[in-house]
Parts: sequence; C-alpha cells; structure tokens
Amino acid sequence: MRIRVVGAGVMGRGIAQWAVTAGHTVELGDTRRESVEEAVGFVRGMLDRAAEKGRLGRAEADGAAARLVPLDAPDVPGEEVELVIEAVLEDLAVKTELFRRLEEVLPPAAVLATNTSSLPVTLIAAGLRQPERLIGLHFFNPVPLMKVAEVIPGARTRPGLAEWLAGTVRASGHAAVTVADTPGFLVNHAGRGLVTEALALLEERVAPVEAVDRIARDVLGLRMGPFELMDLTGLDVTAKVVDTIWEGFRYSERLRPSFLTPNRVAAGLHGRKTGEGFYRYGPEAPEPAPEPPVTGDARRAVRITGTGPDARALRAALTADGAEVLPEGGDAPDAL
Repeated sequence: MRIRVVGAGVMGRGIAQWAVTAGHTVELGDTRRESVEEAVGFVRGMLDRAAEKGRLGRAEADGAAARLVPLDAPDVPGEEVELVIEAVLEDLAVKTELFRRLEEVLPPAAVLATNTSSLPVTLIAAGLRQPERLIGLHFFNPVPLMKVAEVIPGARTRPGLAEWLAGTVRASGHAAVTVADTPGFLVNHAGRGLVTEALALLEERVAPVEAVDRIARDVLGLRMGPFELMDLTGLDVTAKVVDTIWEGFRYSERLRPSFLTPNRVAAGLHGRKTGEGFYRYGPEAPEPAPEPPVTGDARRAVRITGTGPDARALRAALTADGAEVLPEGGDAPDAL
C-alpha cells in the first residue's frame, strides 16, 4: 500500500517508521522541507540501529529505508496514494484546511485519516466535500514501540471504513481498537485522571515531580510517571489535549486543567523536544538523585486507626500479606 504521512514531527516520523517496516511505501510531507529531511534521516537511522541489534535483517532494513519517499510539499498530487495519515499541529483549523487541500489532489478512493488525540473527528470532517472519507487513527508515542492504535469513525464516516482501517493496522503489526468519537476518545479520556491529579499534587506542593513519578512506577506499575510521560509527549500537546477534553465535557470541574502546563509552554519548556519540561534533558542535565534506601524493621507491628470500610480493607490486605496488624484498641510501643 502507498501511504502518505503528513507532518514530519515526532508522531509523523514514528508513523512513517512503523509503516515502512510493515512493508508499505510511505510518502512523507511537511510544510517545512528541512523537517522532512530531518525525519527521513531519523527513520533511516532507527532502521540501521534495528539491523545492528538484530531486530531487523540488513536487507529488510535497507528495503524499508528505500520505501520512504520524501515530498517537497504535503499536498502534491498522488494518484497511487490509498491512505493518508495526518499528524500535524493539534488545531482544528489547521487540520481541516490540510484535508481540504488533500481532497483536491488525491484520488477519490484515498482514505483520509487524522492522528488527532482529542479533536472531534466529526468536526474535522465537517469541512470536507466528502466527509465520509475521513476517519480517526490515533497512534501513541513512540509509535514503533506502542503497538496499539485507536480507530475512530465520525458521524459521517462511510460504513465498513473502520473495519478496513483496523484490519490494515493489525496486518501491519499493531493492535487496533475501534472507539467512539467522544472527547479524548478512550485512552486520553481514561488518562486524564492521572495527569490532572499529578498536577494537583504539584500545585498543592504535596510532593515533587520525582516522587510522584516514582510512586506511579513503583506502586501503580506504570512504565513512566505522569510527568515523564508529559515531557515525552510534549507539554504543548498535553495542554491542548487537556483543554479540548475539558471543553468537550462542558467544563467539568473534575477535569479542570492546571495552570502549570500552559505556564511552562509559554516559557518554551515543552519537554524532551526542547530540552526541558518538568525535567531537564541533554548533556548538561543533572544526574537523577539516588533513591533513598528503605529503612526500619519490616517486622514491626502495624496499628490502624478507624473502624470504617477503608480501615477494614487495609487491615485485611496487610494481614493477607503477612504483616502483624494490631487488633482495634491494641498497642505496642514500637508499632508503626
């Protein structure tokens, strides 16, 4: 299949790498030619690294690199293009205008997919002559490693298109989940609680970012803490997504955005891509502070105050783990 990826930023280059590795020919376009050149170099470098580490054969990596075709502009004619995946700025007007131009220069059968992370697919499609061609296809960063994508049909998306696109994604090595066109879709809606509460903890000076991230990794079992994830995704992207979801749910108080992210964005602190967000990156970044060792006697008894359901549940969980839990009213001089 011949796929056109529009947008040569972090997401666009990741999508391009995924697609060429899966055997597709990928046209990569952006309004900035230098961004395309940088992205092509990045993807070919990642393919070389995969070959060196044995994850791809040398011939396979070279073939994938040869299937990556840089474009001079994102909206040049392309008679053989079957699928467009847009990964540009998270802005409704920008995306709608791009798809209007693509609609004019690509075959009528070409499917138009937006990688929006939060904007309504139906709203993007509303500006097109053929809104039935447009569908959401939301990947996660880094695309080659996060092997899942959300498929989001809009209100006017033609029947059968979601099934076709999900099948294409699965045949290319990723899982595909078809979800409703609601604010944040599935993953970003579900993840708002973690990000919102993490920012609230920082606002209220309950704990520093390092402590919150460590708890998220060690206790919740996440690969990255919320602040590490925001830095990877980009604080500019995160702030836009959070605002869009809040607006979509009619300014629900539980989803109210923090002032911390837009402040950092205004200061140019967008995360890894700018060298600093909640953390600093690069050769001058400070070394992470060593985690303090666990101290104390693990055999000490535990005293739990209160008689409500939370206290009873905690008492039962600690007892099941083998801890000595004092009965209600019990005491021990060195109890925790």
